[in-house]
Amino acid sequence: MLLRHSGVVAAAAALCLSLASSAGAAVLWDQTNLPAVLDGSLNLSSTSCSAISGNTKLHTASDVSFTQPVVISTVRIYETLGNVQAATQAYLWIAPKTGPVPTESSALINTAANIVPITVATQAIGANTVAVVTASGLNIALPAGDYWVSLTPRHSRGIFPYTVHLISGGPIVGNRTSSIEACVVNSNWINVLAPNEYDYTLKIEGEYPVPAMPSSWGNMKALYR
Repeated sequence: MLLRHSGVVAAAAALCLSLASSAGAAVLWDQTNLPAVLDGSLNLSSTSCSAISGNTKLHTASDVSFTQPVVISTVRIYETLGNVQAATQAYLWIAPKTGPVPTESSALINTAANIVPITVATQAIGANTVAVVTASGLNIALPAGDYWVSLTPRHSRGIFPYTVHLISGGPIVGNRTSSIEACVVNSNWINVLAPNEYDYTLKIEGEYPVPAMPSSWGNMKALYR
């Protein structure tokens, strides 16, 4: 499962029972403004790791904050063109944020249970053309709160210039994006572009649920008995 905290899962289940979806999709989180000069770091999970080929399993995770319950339908990231354009799957990991850097093990991120289908399209933004990696049809209900979100495409690294996950033009909202290498099981989250700190591009779409009508009508009828 994407959420590995029983309390959050229970809260999300209760949310689905007591709330109905609002009409139309909304942008729930948007940090897609690109800097004038594109930059970023690897965000991919290859079939295997090799120092010779450069193939690796490196996941980026960005923090988001929702002031009210949400139902996530789509998660997007923006990358440079390259091998990512052939990717059809990605690891999607969402977990409650408990500090400035994630502490979870790489085994919870790079796991088959988190694999989702993706589409990759090209998009012209200003003078640049980038790859938009999209996981859609998700229907993930979350209570209000702070979360880490990671979407990592599955593909080989390829040859230079290889695909990188693009940084946002800033400013940083919350805490910087962190990365973890999952070639071996560990909990060592790092800042790949240190000493500089950045948010990486991320866009989340979905709905803000509203109270379900039947219970409201029931309460209204009781007032007139």
